[in-house]
Amino acid sequence: MNRNRKPYSPPRRRQRGVATLLIVLVVGLAVSVTVAATVYSLRGTQSRQLTTHSATAAQAAAWRGVEALRLYLLQLNKAELEALQGPVQGMGALGVRSAAIVGVAPHGVDRYRVNATVTGEAGVGSALTTATVEVVYDVGPGAGGPGVPPVCASLPPAPMVFNGNLDYSGGKLDVTNSTTYENIVVAGNLTVGGGSSARISGCMKGDVKLSGGGITDNGHIYSEGSIQIDGMGNPSGTTLWGRNVNIGNGVSGGNYVAVKAGAYVVTVHNGDQAIGTSEVGGRLIASTVTGGIPWTTGTVLPAASGRVVVTLADGSQFLLDMGKVVIDDATGAVSGAAAAAELLAGAEDSQLPDALEFRSTAITGGNAGLFTLTIGQLWGHRVSVKGWSGKYDTLWGNGDIDIVSGTIGSLLGGGNLEVNDVSVGGSGRVAGSINKPVANVLAGQAGTSPGLPGLPYCDARVKPIDADNYKGMANYIFESVGGQPQLTIQHVKRADGSSIDGVYPLKNPSAAQLQVLQELMTCNNTNDKGCLNVRQGDGSWLLHGVNKMPAGVLWFDAKLTVDGTSTNLLNTLVNRGDIALTGSGHGDLVAPNFAGAAAVCGGAFYPANLCADRDSFVTWENPNDLDDEGNPKVYTGLPIANTAVVSEEDATMAGWTIKGSVLLGKKLFTNGATVTIQGSLTVGSNERSDTTISAGGIAVDVPDGDGSLNVVPVCSAGNPAIPAGPPTASVLWSRYL
Repeated sequence: MNRNRKPYSPPRRRQRGVATLLIVLVVGLAVSVTVAATVYSLRGTQSRQLTTHSATAAQAAAWRGVEALRLYLLQLNKAELEALQGPVQGMGALGVRSAAIVGVAPHGVDRYRVNATVTGEAGVGSALTTATVEVVYDVGPGAGGPGVPPVCASLPPAPMVFNGNLDYSGGKLDVTNSTTYENIVVAGNLTVGGGSSARISGCMKGDVKLSGGGITDNGHIYSEGSIQIDGMGNPSGTTLWGRNVNIGNGVSGGNYVAVKAGAYVVTVHNGDQAIGTSEVGGRLIASTVTGGIPWTTGTVLPAASGRVVVTLADGSQFLLDMGKVVIDDATGAVSGAAAAAELLAGAEDSQLPDALEFRSTAITGGNAGLFTLTIGQLWGHRVSVKGWSGKYDTLWGNGDIDIVSGTIGSLLGGGNLEVNDVSVGGSGRVAGSINKPVANVLAGQAGTSPGLPGLPYCDARVKPIDADNYKGMANYIFESVGGQPQLTIQHVKRADGSSIDGVYPLKNPSAAQLQVLQELMTCNNTNDKGCLNVRQGDGSWLLHGVNKMPAGVLWFDAKLTVDGTSTNLLNTLVNRGDIALTGSGHGDLVAPNFAGAAAVCGGAFYPANLCADRDSFVTWENPNDLDDEGNPKVYTGLPIANTAVVSEEDATMAGWTIKGSVLLGKKLFTNGATVTIQGSLTVGSNERSDTTISAGGIAVDVPDGDGSLNVVPVCSAGNPAIPAGPPTASVLWSRYL
């Protein structure tokens, strides 16, 4: 959030500011309502208790709006408060029909009185009711600015993300329908065995070893480590980029856009002071070079694209976007670094200096070795081509080049050239010597160093999963309290609009409670009406032989096993423990947003927090994603309902079709038939977790459309406010109108 923004004036900014708040409220925080003494507690804030004397859902919705506005007022500085006026948009997801700021007036020293009205609504058709509250707040703003609150909705960095090593030797590992070719991200090493058939594209933090499978057409393999390929299907339009790239004799055919390797190891200077280190691409400025050929030391004119990691002497790390800085072509000096850098590690107040200079001390990697291929650009420090009759449109070697045979378009070398049977159709220049004459190639040419491509940055960062974050959004909460199993139902209504919210003991429920449970669900192949026996002796939960289960978000406080269903489950499964989806006979697991509004909202019972009405899902706005007119993009369906599985621990799956994203805190185990996921898969959100796939496997199908189904309910960190003193916002008085 821009500190100079006035959220309600003009109208577009007004909507964007409230949208930020609503994502936090509706997607990332828990709102609980009790009758008679209704307490609204929103997770992650110092919440205030508001007591009403209402037993109606419309009045409860109005009070949700009252608390939403109070939290928003806590974020505003003095200038923003003074500008508040008029209607507040985008609160429909809270059940608020309308809200408006009536007036803002001084109320003591650096304090303000804010008058507002909030109208809540509930029910549908003839059962629709409304309630309006007039409320007056006392607000003391922080003078330093509101900062940016966390947004609990994000896109994963790729359809498949593995926070650890990935070892794949059999089964399936495919991504289809992706709009980009960053299909897979691995935070460790990737090993693809000889028996595999996967065709992948993506980036890896560690080393890559391929002896089977292949690369998606027009895709790539980017590695911060080294790439070793000893066998794979012939690629088309592929790019390989790593610290070193070596392609064995068993790989021939196909065509490559580029094969690139190597970077300069640099000290980072601010003026005359060395402040840190990095690894960058670019070329050396001739007047600064020391030593003979090939050039390795001197001041780097860095590449004006890509991202590099700068590590300062105190251990703090920054991700610097080289496309956002200003680079002096004559000196290599970089300016604007502070604004273009993102803090990766270190104290929150750490900052990268604005002016930098990169001075090379050595080369890292740079080995580009292969046999016979067709490549658009071949670029490294030491380039070795051992095969015959390859074709290389551009060949750049910062150091020595050794090529047995091939046809080259243009050649530039910073060291010596050794050839056997080579033709160069365009220009060729090398700094050192040539072992035998080659037409169009000149030796002993000064200043011919082509530099180095640098290293790709693989963004494999994941955000942690806490099942408790989603408890307030759940519709059916299965947990043990005092040693007894119980089901808490919340945000659930019958078709006529009446609520069934409440606590239902699964041991000895009352007759009225049992009737509701039996209407809702059936387990154990119709032998357990009401699913009263789902809690096991070890405290885990077992959904066995499910015949009926209501649509919505199911939350579990311990390990969950789903063992056979005779119907599709239209659910999001959230649990603190492990989850097992067994290979027993079953339907599909379909997240509510994937099931569609008719199936989720139009039944005998429906999740009121997910449904705007009986025919449609709620919508929400993302202030960080603007349309062509600069307005926040509107998404359909809360992100929690885009996920099919959210688990803090491990998952074991076999043969399921899962329509919805899967978020796992730890490991993934596959066995039996292939698991097909429509959405995305993230493994290891809570701890680094290695994955081995040798049978069964995973196929991910990326949803198309407007992108609403791709969003997952994982919170960004946001930025804290910088107040001169702690801001306050409290309710002075309120009344129903």
